[in-house]
Amino acid sequence: MANGMGSIFVGHSGLKASQDSIHNVANNLANVNTPGYVRQQVVFRDARYSNLAYSKNNYKKLVGQGTSIGEIVHARDIFLDKAFRRENGRQSYYAATFEAIDEVQNYFQELEGTAFQQILDDDEASLWQAFEEFAKDPSDMANQNLVIQKASLFASRSLAVFKGLMNYQKNINIQISDDIDKVNQYIEQIYNLNIQIQSTEAGGRETAMNERDARDYALDQLSKFGNVTYEERVNGSVSVKFEGVLIADDMFYYKMGKKTDPMTGFITPYWPHLSNEEGGRYEEVFDFTREICTEFNTDIGELKALLQARGTTVSNFNDILNVNADHYDATTGLSIMQNTQAEFDNLVHGIATQINDLLAPNITMDELLVQNEDGSYSVFKNVKVLDEENCCVGADGKKPPQELFTRSGCERYRTVTAYDKETGTWREYYMYNEEDVNDSIEITMNNGKTYHVFNNRKEPKSTTVANVTPDKDQAGNDLLDQDGFMAVKLDANGKLVLNELGERPYTPWDKPGNSKYTNDMVDGSWVLNESYYYDKSKQYTALEIEINYDLLTNITNLPHQHENMSIAYDMANNLADLWDKATLFINPRYTQSQYTYSDYYKEMIGEIAIIGSLYETTSDKLEATVEAVENQRNEVIGVSSDEELTRMIKYQNAYNASSRYIQTVSDMIEMLVTML
Repeated sequence: MANGMGSIFVGHSGLKASQDSIHNVANNLANVNTPGYVRQQVVFRDARYSNLAYSKNNYKKLVGQGTSIGEIVHARDIFLDKAFRRENGRQSYYAATFEAIDEVQNYFQELEGTAFQQILDDDEASLWQAFEEFAKDPSDMANQNLVIQKASLFASRSLAVFKGLMNYQKNINIQISDDIDKVNQYIEQIYNLNIQIQSTEAGGRETAMNERDARDYALDQLSKFGNVTYEERVNGSVSVKFEGVLIADDMFYYKMGKKTDPMTGFITPYWPHLSNEEGGRYEEVFDFTREICTEFNTDIGELKALLQARGTTVSNFNDILNVNADHYDATTGLSIMQNTQAEFDNLVHGIATQINDLLAPNITMDELLVQNEDGSYSVFKNVKVLDEENCCVGADGKKPPQELFTRSGCERYRTVTAYDKETGTWREYYMYNEEDVNDSIEITMNNGKTYHVFNNRKEPKSTTVANVTPDKDQAGNDLLDQDGFMAVKLDANGKLVLNELGERPYTPWDKPGNSKYTNDMVDGSWVLNESYYYDKSKQYTALEIEINYDLLTNITNLPHQHENMSIAYDMANNLADLWDKATLFINPRYTQSQYTYSDYYKEMIGEIAIIGSLYETTSDKLEATVEAVENQRNEVIGVSSDEELTRMIKYQNAYNASSRYIQTVSDMIEMLVTML
């Protein structure tokens, strides 16, 4: 009877095991579309055995008590997980970079035609064609008007393209901010899940499956933004590193900070816990000094790609003309946005300045003594002044002649009273207002520190000034500058003679209390003031050039005749010939290769297209790799509704079989009891 009653418990164990298995299948089916869910599989084991007696050979007589669920398997392949997260981050890097390059191409509208090149030289109404017509008869008012109108169209279209690039930089900056927020969210989530998993599994009787699924999913998502490495500890928690920095474990978590540039508003992620913000030292998340390549796993993460694509500032021609190739590759050339801005602005700057230099030509004087309004004197070296002998004028005949493109922040010339050494008299000069550009070079001292110092070998440049305060009159006495250097003296005939002065940096755009170069000397050089910022309104850039307002209101003032009133066919032909001259190099990497305007633009667009094609191809291949790894991973962790329904039928049949077994045992016991 005892054995008979025990048999009921065998059937009961089968019922319970089958019922729990059906619940497990139902849970899998309910989460078939849940992101990060890992299917749970039931593993059966024998229930405990009862020892009835020993045989004569001391063998136990055991009777089984049925079946039970030994464990619910929560299977993952750690190698596939690591492969997926690494390739997911790499694919995100190339996809984000390609998206930025594709957006750059759209701003030039090269996919729908040649919108900008039509304005440049590919259309009957282009700027080039306007100067071709101008060369036929510079005195024709219709030709003059055509030049002004097409130049205005060129300036407005250049401005639109450049502002489009700047606006996209701002959009990337917003994406960067959003990505930092997402990263911080996942960091905190992983930390909280570590705590929950530890708490659940501390007794050794339960596995925190849902929490583990959520944590693994958070790691999957985090891998999209940068290089993520992790290690699971014996207590069930994971320690996670982002770009080699520990960000979360079971004790602490560290979020990214946002360092905002006050000038551009650009955000850069940094680690607050590793930085000294009060001291101005920030530990940035990404190290762009390392070569970006697959070999070093430095081409991983959408956030890194966005930072690289956006760059650190808005670039212009000055970032090409005044740097070497290595510095360019490490700064402007590293960013698709900055590189495109610099190359495009270099084209605009070249066209504007070369046209202006023919309409209002300059000559360079070795030295020029200028009398200031306050009675003091300034000595300029290698200064540009209007070439009055060879310049042309407009219908009004006035000098200086009008330039076509003006800077929004200053006039082309300022009138000064200067000493003419040839005649020994003081007269008016039209002194060219130099562009406020970077005229420094980098030098590294023996202590390893790098300084930006005045480059006194750049020619031509207004490089030296001496504010002279005369302490003696012009009756034969010397004039000394404020530092005691002899600036000028009188010769035996009473004429002023200029002395050689040491090279001292000069810029007409020094701010009060904020000179461009400080008085601190390093290796005999003047050091660039770190707080000095360049006034871009004093540069011929796509952002700042405008059509000369005087020409818009007085078309005939466009220079077109010589001082003797003869028509300036020679100047007009030189203007038209600018499109045939190779005068521009595209960036510091290729200074030996010079291009015409048209070839420059084609080379620039071609460079963007080639890089874009490379990143698109790489992104597509990596997308296929990620998909293949994900498919392999889903074979282990994924839920198949067909498989689960098959298992459900199996467990239902097992449940029915256990039920029939119990019914049979019950009938047998009832028969035995009735017979007794």
